[in-house]
Amino acid sequence: MILNEKLKVYLDYLLKLDPDGTEELYSYLVENKFPVVGRDTAKFLSQIVMIKQPDKILEIGTNVGFSALTMARVLRKGMIYTLDYREDLQNQALENFKKFNVEDKIKLINGRAEKMLFRIDEKFDIIFIDADKRGYPLYLDYAIEHINSDGIILVDNLFWKGSVYSPESFDPPKAAVPTLQEFNKRFSKLNGFKSQLLALGDGLGIAVKMD
Repeated sequence: MILNEKLKVYLDYLLKLDPDGTEELYSYLVENKFPVVGRDTAKFLSQIVMIKQPDKILEIGTNVGFSALTMARVLRKGMIYTLDYREDLQNQALENFKKFNVEDKIKLINGRAEKMLFRIDEKFDIIFIDADKRGYPLYLDYAIEHINSDGIILVDNLFWKGSVYSPESFDPPKAAVPTLQEFNKRFSKLNGFKSQLLALGDGLGIAVKMD
């Protein structure tokens, strides 16, 4: 855990998602152990989209759609393309999108990212990576080639519950740790980008493409 428990509880209290009506859904997902971004990360995604107002967003890793929903709620005219191989989860995501009336802003793409991505020959203003961790190097390769100038690449779970900086604390060790440790080194010095790792949620990477 990045934050001590008391600080985390305090921030969660301050960052309730009620103003946009998603708190009930978020609480349900957390209580039922769905992989979902932290409240602080959700707020940050929302703010980035609100400021950028992108035409096209690509999300790699839909799950049940909370992150896409968070972004779509503040997106005025753009479109979100979200990719996942689990059709059952995407069906749940679609129900969530319909509940909040954002289904017309989101296009679901079903399939494994390592195969489907390279069929999507488009440029994006924001690319958000939140899928299987050992696939991150491949997804970043794609993102670098398919992000517009001044575009933003966002990557979640870069601290992997603390295992990347304290691997000795986990027995058995988390399988993706070596991949993420190397990924973080690469991401923090990404050529052609201004990038950094933020202590939000489980570790959020942000890289802005320079002209």
